[in-house]
Amino acid sequence: MAACSVCVYDAGPGVVLASRHEFMDRGQAEALAPMVQETMASAGVAFKDLARIAVTTGPGTFTGVRIGLAMARGLGIALDIPITGINSLAAIACNETARDLPIVVAVDARASEIYFASYDSSGHELTAPVIVALADAHKFIPNRPARIMGTAADLLLDKQHVRSEAGDLPIAANFVKLASSMPASTLPPEPLYLRPPDVKPQAMKISFNTVGPAAAKLLAEIHGESFATRWSETSFSEMLAVPGTSAILVLSQNNPMGFVLFRRAADEAEIITICTRPVFRQKGHGKLLMQHLESVLKIEGVKTLFIEVAVSNHAALTLYVSSGFHKAGERKNYYKRGDGSQEDALIMRKGL
Repeated sequence: MAACSVCVYDAGPGVVLASRHEFMDRGQAEALAPMVQETMASAGVAFKDLARIAVTTGPGTFTGVRIGLAMARGLGIALDIPITGINSLAAIACNETARDLPIVVAVDARASEIYFASYDSSGHELTAPVIVALADAHKFIPNRPARIMGTAADLLLDKQHVRSEAGDLPIAANFVKLASSMPASTLPPEPLYLRPPDVKPQAMKISFNTVGPAAAKLLAEIHGESFATRWSETSFSEMLAVPGTSAILVLSQNNPMGFVLFRRAADEAEIITICTRPVFRQKGHGKLLMQHLESVLKIEGVKTLFIEVAVSNHAALTLYVSSGFHKAGERKNYYKRGDGSQEDALIMRKGL
């Protein structure tokens, strides 16, 4: 979910030796391994001394669930120790220390749905995790006083129920005691998905649009998202006013994803800049844009296409090489950076 947590627990005396908990909407894949290392170091425990791994199995985001499970399985295999899975809603219920009322856990599952589970005052499961429409959630809530927690708790409150003040997300230091009391399994835990993953291919309508000086503001915005040094709207207006200079936008469902700016003279052409908005990168749009440009230039009789690229721009170099470009020359200290540094440019050429 929107957090990442780790703890090291000594089950003998029932003591948490060290723990970490951070709220984060994304970035768990990068944060989890360092967090594990830091927590182990704080606990003063060697990995070889661990006896078991516990991990939440969902429900939650598909990516988030798999990040935790992958880390747990990796540790379990490397250390040859069992792994215990605990569902995320039971883990959240462990945040509540007051045991005078039944506990309802309701987590926002988006699309007007919630993940729902309930427990008696001792923490025993009454309703196993389910996904329900928000409009039908009241049918699952006990018709008696209960504490409600989770990211969707405020949507279900009424006069009969109490809003828990405990945390609404899984916290390793809080659910580890319950996990340690669960029987060890010889099989690795499986993810608990309460809705099928949306893996159906989505048809995207890709289109291309040749633009002129009137699109200068849009091109400057896309360029600013793509590069540290942004070219101004005025710069684009001036370049596009030069005869033989044009820009082609690539769009998805009429949403601009990127563009290529190029200049043509006789039977040669030069790409001045090509960029894709960061959110649309690594999805093949840059290559589609390049292929479309080449088809346009061929129709216009262009035989050779050139482009310049900074030697450190490995992503662009990969695209150009995969598109058939070859090194034709080099310009020393061609790019001037804002910090005063300079960088060489490679001149690349492709025959059309």
